[in-house]
This record gives sequence, structure tokens and C-alpha cells, in this order.
Amino acid sequence: MQVLNRRDKEPLVIKLHQQGKTIREIASAAHLSFTDIGSIIRKIDGRDDKTKDVKNKSKDTQALYLFSTGKKPVDVAIELDVSASEVQNILEEFWALNDLHELTFVYNEIRTFLPSFLKLFHCLKNNKMLDERHISNVLRYIGNDLPQLTDRVQCLSNDVINLEDRKRNLMNKIILWNAQLSDLGKEIDIKNKQLKRMGK
Repeated sequence: MQVLNRRDKEPLVIKLHQQGKTIREIASAAHLSFTDIGSIIRKIDGRDDKTKDVKNKSKDTQALYLFSTGKKPVDVAIELDVSASEVQNILEEFWALNDLHELTFVYNEIRTFLPSFLKLFHCLKNNKMLDERHISNVLRYIGNDLPQLTDRVQCLSNDVINLEDRKRNLMNKIILWNAQLSDLGKEIDIKNKQLKRMGK
């Protein structure tokens, strides 16, 4: 049985693509990777020419194109050899061009606290609390109840500290009383022995 190379498989990939098959179905039939299939499909769809055209454009345009293909800011900075601030400005333009204006404002508001916001997001997500009801409850607690709860926790913490102090003092008293009882017991033993000797 003859093993076909990628070039020999291209017509099969093109035929299956034109039949509307998914990449997974094409990969199963042609025994090619998703990357190879994507490359063949881009070539027949003319998208490789688009990439070549973009290469002749400004770095801003190239960056916008890379963002549109799903590249991360760090990848864009490396590929185009531009600074982080330039990439950030172009990314914000990309968001605006894609009607994501609010995302730019939100990002600028929370960028310093982004790690904390992401922790909060993942915490809500892991606890299956990313719905309107749970988020409303969280906001209510943060807006109204959290300051009172914080004060209550502080009061309870102080109460615990006071109770622990009282417990410690009582334990010290018990130790002292036990020592005194032990001394009294010894004295009683001595007196009993003295009485027995006197009785003899």
C-alpha cells in the first residue's frame, strides 16, 4: 500500500473542504494534522495572499491583523519588534474597531488590580456563581453588608481574644488551686500521721 505525502493529499483535502467537511473529518480521512489542513485551506481560500499583503502594510495594520487572528499581545510585540506600550495602544484600537469600547475603559480602570479581579472571577467560576443572581448577591454583600460583616468579624475576633485570655487566667488559677490542694493534702497526711503516733 502506497503512503501518500502531503502534496499528494492536497487534492483530497480540497475536495473534502469543498464538500463542507469539518477539519476534524478531513484530518480523519486524509491523516493530516490540523495545521497542515489549515495551511492547504488558507492557500485555496486566498488567505495566504492576504497575509503577504499585510506584510507590506504599517506595523499598526500588521498588529491589528495579528490580533484578528487570535495572537496575544506578547506574540505581536515579538513578531513586529514593537514596545509593550505601542502594542497596548494598538490593542485598544483593535477593541474599539470591534465595538468593544467598554472593554478599553474597563481595562484602564482595573489594570492595576487585574490579578485580583481574575482571582475573583476564577473563584466565582469554580464555585458555579457566574450568573446574575450570584453576582447580584456578591455586589449586595460588598456594597451593603460587607462593612458590617467586617466590623462584626472584628468584634468576634476581639471576643475570642478576650475569652482566650480569661481561659488562660482560669487555667492558671486551677493550676494554683491544684497546687494548694496538693499542699493541703500533704499537710493533712502529716497531721494524720502525728495523730496516729499520739494515739499509740
